[in-house]
Amino acid sequence: MSAFDPIVTVLGHFRETLRSHIPGLDRAAVRRRAVASLAEVGFPDPEALLGVYPFQMSGGMLQRVMIGLALCTDPTFIIADEATTDLDVVLQKSILRLLRDRCRDRHLGLLVITHDLGVAAWLADDIAVMRHGRIVESGATKTVFAWPQAAYTRELLVAHRALHGDRFARLMAAIGTEATA
Repeated sequence: MSAFDPIVTVLGHFRETLRSHIPGLDRAAVRRRAVASLAEVGFPDPEALLGVYPFQMSGGMLQRVMIGLALCTDPTFIIADEATTDLDVVLQKSILRLLRDRCRDRHLGLLVITHDLGVAAWLADDIAVMRHGRIVESGATKTVFAWPQAAYTRELLVAHRALHGDRFARLMAAIGTEATA
C-alpha cells in the first residue's frame, strides 16, 4: 500500500511509470498499455480499474497492480522485495504463481527478496542466505535446504520447521528434497 500515492488513480500510476520509462508516450498509448497490463495480471475488467484509487482496493489487488506496473515497461528483470508481505496464505500463493508464470512466459529474470523460507523453497531455483547484509551460503535451493553448510542456514531451517512443522516438510518433499537441519 505504501508504494501507491493514495490520491492518484490506477491510471495515474501507470501514466507516471510509463512516461518515466518511455518518454513521449501519448495518453491513448498509456491507456492501452495499462489495460493490457492489468488484463495480463488477471483483472477481468481492467478498464473499470483505471479510475480507482489505491485505498479502494484490497492488498491482493494492489499487489497485482504493482506487478502490472512492473511489467508494463517490458523489463528484462524484476526484483520482488517481500512481494507477499501482509497477504494471507491463499493470496500469497496466487501472487507468487502470477509472478512465476509471467516471468516464465516473458523469459524474465526474477530476484525475490524474502524472509519466508517457504516462499524461497517454492519459487527459487537458487538461493542466497544472508546474515547482517552478507551472504553466508548460496547454491541451488534444493541443495542448500537439504544439506545446509552454514550454521546460520541450519538455524533458520530449524526455526522455520519449528514454526511450520509438517507444512514445511511437505513443501520440501514437493521440491524433491528433505531438509536435514
